Amino acid sequence: MRYHVSHELKQAVGARTLFALREEHVCLQEGLVLDRLDGTVEVIRTNKGLLVRVQVAGRGHGQCARCLTDLDYPVRLQFEEEFLPVADVFTGAPLRIPEGADNFLIGADFVLDLHEPLRQYALMAEPINPLCRPDCRGLCPQCGSDLNAGACRCAPLFDSRWEALRALAARLDPEEE
Repeated sequence: MRYHVSHELKQAVGARTLFALREEHVCLQEGLVLDRLDGTVEVIRTNKGLLVRVQVAGRGHGQCARCLTDLDYPVRLQFEEEFLPVADVFTGAPLRIPEGADNFLIGADFVLDLHEPLRQYALMAEPINPLCRPDCRGLCPQCGSDLNAGACRCAPLFDSRWEALRALAARLDPEEE
């Protein structure tokens, strides 16, 4: 996910280059791994640097939020960011980066590294509450057994906070009228 872009930085404003992005396994950070990434990286020369458009699809990995089994989920990322060079491509002289600029940077080696933007966008695309299936029953809160595999032998928990509602329901029982 690193592309040498000195040639692209020497092009006229508006020049476009298309790269393929294919990675079998990418560890973006601990717990954030993507597999079988396939997509495109379009690089467009701007007056300040390079506008980079990325479209990529792959597979993410996680755990079910209810039963903790491992699961895979599809990942589709699409983003556009401007990358600014820290050095002039012709002279190598340092360039001034505007204060407060939140752009990604292209180092003095003129290598465009997509690791950090891909990590950030993958984090935003990660499911908040991933489930192995919509009707996942989760784990028993008493013994920890997987309720998808079958019922456990634990007695049902009695929640005393509902007792007032049970008493009201018993008083309002329509059969007593």
